[in-house]
Amino acid sequence: MKKARRIHGMALAFVFLFGALGGVACGASDHPLLGKTAPALSLDLMGGGKLDLEAIKGKVAVMDFWATWCPPCRAAMPVYVRVTDKLKEKGVVFYGVNLKETPEQIKAFQEKNSLKFSVALDSKLEAAKLYGVESIPQLVIVGKDGIIEAVHVGMAPDAEEKLTKELETLLAGKSLVKKDEKK
Repeated sequence: MKKARRIHGMALAFVFLFGALGGVACGASDHPLLGKTAPALSLDLMGGGKLDLEAIKGKVAVMDFWATWCPPCRAAMPVYVRVTDKLKEKGVVFYGVNLKETPEQIKAFQEKNSLKFSVALDSKLEAAKLYGVESIPQLVIVGKDGIIEAVHVGMAPDAEEKLTKELETLLAGKSLVKKDEKK
């Protein structure tokens, strides 16, 4: 049983690592959830509480699906935290949705990298399945109305500028999704 679990875990890690290192860059317009209502989820947060999108409706939510073993995730995280920290007073909330790691591993990563952000624990990959995560990092931006406005897989060189522009657009009450794309 332990061997089967280890093989499953290694296979999962390979799939995520292959996608992440393969430089996958999914633009905001080609993800199947784009323009749809964000799937409901309730994940435990490290330090207590729950990630509940319904409870933060009216704010722009940024969720980064990630893992500490993923090099592109480690490179992207400081950028995402920096951008969302600058805009949190205007109504942006950031959650790192960690895939299958222990709170101890995550805390060590945060301390080592001097990063402070809320971490939701997706230990059973339920949120990853709901949000169609096939490789990481995957950034999901949910508008004030609960609609998925953007999904980015991988990290583009201009990620900081692009994310800032997208969030400012949403904070201004505009949409990133064309009307005919909303479902």
